[in-house]
Amino acid sequence: MDLKGKEITPEESKIIIKLRNEGKTLREIGKIVGRTHSSIQRVINNYTSSKSIISKPRSGRPSKLTVCEKRYVFKS
Repeated sequence: MDLKGKEITPEESKIIIKLRNEGKTLREIGKIVGRTHSSIQRVINNYTSSKSIISKPRSGRPSKLTVCEKRYVFKS
C-alpha cells in the first residue's frame, strides 16, 4: 500500500463538507468520495479550525540559490 496518496482537491473538500452538513457519517462520505474515513475527518477538522478548504503551503528546504542566481542559470 502506498503511504503517500493523492492530495484532496478543493472540489473534493467542498463535496465532503456539503455531505457532512447533510448529516452523512464519515464512512458514508468516504465511500461516496473514494477516500478513507480518516482523510474525511482530517478535511472536516481543517475546515472547522481554519474555515478554509485550501491546503496550507508546506515548509521545505530553503533554496541555496538566490533569485538572481536562478535567473543567471536559466539564461545560460
